Amino acid sequence: MALHREVGPAQTTISAIAGRAGVERLTVYRHFADETALLAACSAHFAAQVPPPDPAIWIGENDPARRLRAALLAFYAYYGRGEDMLAHITRDAPKRPALAAALAPWLTFVAMTRDGLLEGWGGTGARSLLVAAVTHALRFETWQSLAQDGKLGNADAAELMIALCEAAARTLKCEPVNVTAPAILPARAAWKSRNSGDA
Repeated sequence: MALHREVGPAQTTISAIAGRAGVERLTVYRHFADETALLAACSAHFAAQVPPPDPAIWIGENDPARRLRAALLAFYAYYGRGEDMLAHITRDAPKRPALAAALAPWLTFVAMTRDGLLEGWGGTGARSLLVAAVTHALRFETWQSLAQDGKLGNADAAELMIALCEAAARTLKCEPVNVTAPAILPARAAWKSRNSGDA
């Protein structure tokens, strides 16, 4: 996993892995039959070292703006802890089908998080602006831009994205209402299971 964090999956070769481990290439192949198996092992190791955001932090919050704030702070803290790896994965996934497949459970988790965060804003018309705003706020690339280019801390970055989402809600004449957010713990559990040590 160290090489993935340093140079990314696309630049990590079996020879490099063997050299770092001090073994022959054949030994690596004995442990990992193909790229999918290798990526699964690395994903499990990364998930153990850098746990994903825990939905329990925000799903109990009924107010949509406060729920969004709690979720964004959890996501942004996670992005900060895993920035080196996540930056490489984001860059390499479009070029590596096996990596894109390994990333799919995470994307499902993010999508379910987004759907839960959309609850409670009110309004009955088209909500494309609000959906786009929340989707944008949850993206790793958004956090990276705000943290690196904008020099914002996590709290300020979250507040800026909340302001964007509130503006989108007002544009759609949606007024936040208190509701019970849908639980997405099963989605996170499925993602963690996919990346468990048994993978």
